[in-house]
Order: sequence, then C-alpha cells, then structure tokens
Amino acid sequence: MESPRMEYLVRYGKTGGFGRFRSQKPLELSRGDLVIIESHRGREIGEVISPSTTNIATFLPNSTVGKIFDLLSPDDHRPHEIQLKATQLINAANEYCIASGMDVSVMDAEVLLDEKHAVIHLATNPATKDLGELISSLSDNFKLHIYVENLSQNQTIKEDSANNCGETCGSTNCNSKPGGCGSCESGGCGTCGAKKEKRPASKDSNLQRRPLL
Repeated sequence: MESPRMEYLVRYGKTGGFGRFRSQKPLELSRGDLVIIESHRGREIGEVISPSTTNIATFLPNSTVGKIFDLLSPDDHRPHEIQLKATQLINAANEYCIASGMDVSVMDAEVLLDEKHAVIHLATNPATKDLGELISSLSDNFKLHIYVENLSQNQTIKEDSANNCGETCGSTNCNSKPGGCGSCESGGCGTCGAKKEKRPASKDSNLQRRPLL
C-alpha cells in the first residue's frame, strides 16, 4: 500500500519566505533537505523545515499549498548555473542604474530553477518613481519574467515584457487598462503600486518575510 503523501513546511527565496508544500510522491524528508518545489513564483529550490502539522495549518489557514516534486540531487548542476545567471543579472541591473542615473540599490537576485523566472531584490530612493524601463530591459536581455521585491516600499512588481506588465497595475491612481503599466499617466510599474503576487505563507507580506525559526 502506497504511503500517504506528506505535507511539509518549506523555506524558499532570499527573504526567508516559507509555506506549506505537499509531496507529489512518497518521500521521506528531513529538516535541511533541499527539494524541488513549485511556489507562487515558479519552480525553484526549497529547504525543508519540518513536516506540516494540523496546528501549522490552523495558523496558516489561507495559505496556498505548493508542490514538492523531489529531492534535489547532489549531482544536479542547475543550482550553480542559475547562481551564475543571477550574478550576471545583478551586474546588468547595476550597470543600467549607473548609466541612467537611477538612485537604486540592487541587493540580490534569484533565477528560479525553471530558468524562466527571476526575482530582483532592490531598494529605491522615495523619489524614484519609474522602475519599468529597468525591468523591461533586463527582461528582454535575459529572456526572463522578472519580479521585483522593492524592499524599501514592500511591494512586488512583475514585468512580463518590454511594454506589458501582464496585468492591470491595481492602483487607484493608475488609469491603465488590462494591457500593462505602459498606459499609466506617468512612469511605469514603479509608480503604480503594482498588484501584489499571492504568497503561499500568508496574505500578510510582513508575516511572509518573518522566518519561522
């Protein structure tokens, strides 16, 4: 008889996000195991914290349950490859900011395991209003769908292509149609207070960023 699929608490991403993830096949996982998961951001690598319990599910009742596909093999070279690409992304972002005179500090970047999505962690001066051109340039050059974690404004921006952020901005001050931030009155995605992506751990982004342990 097949063992039941277990649900685990898994940490992922550079900012310490965590959530509930269900194994798609019988796996005996321990704390610290690296696993291949599907989060709201895409397919990426996560670290097992513990089995998920009824109490945890009670405290996180509104969280989306992600998927665990398998253990990450020690022979898998993809983590090294995506780290190199993330470094290239950071360098390109910094070069763009310097060349354009943008007062932006690019702190880190993540390229997900699917190599189709990336996350850039940055901080901006309050006077910096437009990040759209930066993200569009990086998205086009690296052929990636890029999320921006603006740590100074606590918002997430997703850029799908050079002229389309993929959804209405979600701001009451933005007149954009469902065609992207390019139709805002001024600026780009950075002026819109872009609609937040759904996060597995909690609807509260501050709780999402708080490590469990």
